Amino acid sequence: MHKILRALILSDLLILGSFGLIQPIFAVFLLKNIGGITIISIGIATTIQLLTKAVFQIIVGKWADEEVGNKRELWALLVGSLIMSFVPIGYIFSTSLSHIYLLEFIYGLGNACAYPGWMVLFTRYARDDKAGYEWGLYNTVVSLGTATTAALGAYFVEYYSFTHLFLGVTIFSLIGTGFIFHIFRQEFTKVHPRHKLKRSARVRA
Repeated sequence: MHKILRALILSDLLILGSFGLIQPIFAVFLLKNIGGITIISIGIATTIQLLTKAVFQIIVGKWADEEVGNKRELWALLVGSLIMSFVPIGYIFSTSLSHIYLLEFIYGLGNACAYPGWMVLFTRYARDDKAGYEWGLYNTVVSLGTATTAALGAYFVEYYSFTHLFLGVTIFSLIGTGFIFHIFRQEFTKVHPRHKLKRSARVRA
C-alpha cells in the first residue's frame, strides 16, 4: 500500500472517528444547552449541513479538476479538514439556534472542500490490481473506528462534560489533519523529474 493511502486512511480514521463521538448524542446536547431547540430545528440543522456539502462539493471538485496534479485537491482537503476540526469549538460557545445553523453551514462547507480532494487522491494512488482490497481496508478501518467512538462519546459526556468532548474532538481532528499536512508538504517540496535531470547534468559537468 502506498504511504499516501496510509496517511489518508489514518487521517479519516481520526477525523471521522472523533466526529463519531458527537453524532449519537448531538441532539441531546442541543436540547439541553440551546434555547428554542425543537425536534424540527434539529432536523433543519442536519439538512443545512448536508445541503451545503451537496452543493459546494460540486463546485470544489470542478475547481480542483481545472489544474493537472494533486495540489488543488490537497489545498481543498487541508483547508476543509481544518474548517471541520474547529467546528466543535463553536458548539461550546453556541447560545442560540442561529449559532447552530451557522456552524452546520460551516461544517458542511468544510466537508464539501475535504471530500472531493480525499476521494481523488485515494483513487489516484490506489493500485489497479489491489483497489478493491485498499478501498475495503479503508472502509473497515473507518467503520470500526466510528463504531467504537459512538459508544465512547456518551460515556465521556456522562463522566465529564460536552465541553471536554468537543475539545477532544477538535484535538483528534487536528491530529488527523496533521497527516494531510504531511502529504501536502511532501507534494509541494518534491523535485520534479525534469529538475532532477537538470541538477544531475550540472553535477556531471
